[in-house]
Order: sequence, then C-alpha cells, then structure tokens
Amino acid sequence: MDTSRTDMPDRMRDLVLAVDAYRRAFADVLGLGVGEVLTLADLGRQGAVPVSLLAVRLGVSAPAGTALVDRMQTRGLAVRRPHPTDRRSTLVDLTPRGRRAAAIMGRLFREDVHAALQDVPVEHLDELADMLDRLAAALRHRAGDVNHLRRRLLREDSAEPGVPDPDEGAPA
Repeated sequence: MDTSRTDMPDRMRDLVLAVDAYRRAFADVLGLGVGEVLTLADLGRQGAVPVSLLAVRLGVSAPAGTALVDRMQTRGLAVRRPHPTDRRSTLVDLTPRGRRAAAIMGRLFREDVHAALQDVPVEHLDELADMLDRLAAALRHRAGDVNHLRRRLLREDSAEPGVPDPDEGAPA
C-alpha cells in the first residue's frame, strides 16, 4: 500500500466518520440520541460525576448537560444522587439498566477493534497506540486553544484567494 503523509488527514476523517456512524447505529438501536450514547459510554467508563463535569467532558453547555441527564433519567438510564463530600453538588450515575447498556456497547466496541487488529503484529500495535496518542494530543491541543482557532478561522475565511497566509505552516 502506497501511503503518504498527505493521505493521513483523509484517513483520520474517514475513521472519525466511521466512529460517528457507529455511535449513530447504537443510538438508533437503543432508541436514544447520540448525546445519550456518549453519556452512557462516558459514565460507564469513568463512573459517577457532577453534571457540570459531565457537560465539560461531552463538550456541551451546563444547561444542555442538565437536559441530557433529565432525558436519561426519564428513560431509566441515569440517576442523580447526593455527592458524598459536597452537599451542594449532585452526582449523575448510571442505573443498573444504564450500566448494562454501557457494558454491552463497550464490549461490542472492543470486539470490533480487536477483530480489525487481530492479525496486526504486536510491535505495530505499539506504534499504532503511540500514533493514536499523539493524534489525540494534537487535536486536544487545538481544541483547547479556542481563541487561536477563532482567529485562524476568521482570518482564513476573510483572506483573499491566492494570497498566502503568513502563519501557514507555523505551529498552532
């Protein structure tokens, strides 16, 4: 296979779109929205958290996080309970039904990833793990600097076609 560095963003985009389709399929089968599926996966993996922290981890506003938890509570997937050490805070956790759904989704995801990588030599898996960690870090870094991202998007959106950007190629 002839792969160049210029192919990588397209391949990453394909992977992200495949993961999105995977989530939408789970959402469809479970009769949930993608936000609820993300919440199930997050709480199933990380455990109970305050709604505000859940909202941050999911990348939604606090009111959207509250509405998401309300919907999940109505469906019997999540429950609010008092924080054990902070009387002002409430934790959101999965119900036994929510935990079962999260466990099944996690197991199926692991099975699919393992099946896809079954014949890959372990030394390549180490390389892949390192590359995935580096990609995730780079994307988190860009996402964490919203002001810089805003400036770049606005500048490039208003730039004249054919005029090179002086920051092009500069580290983000």
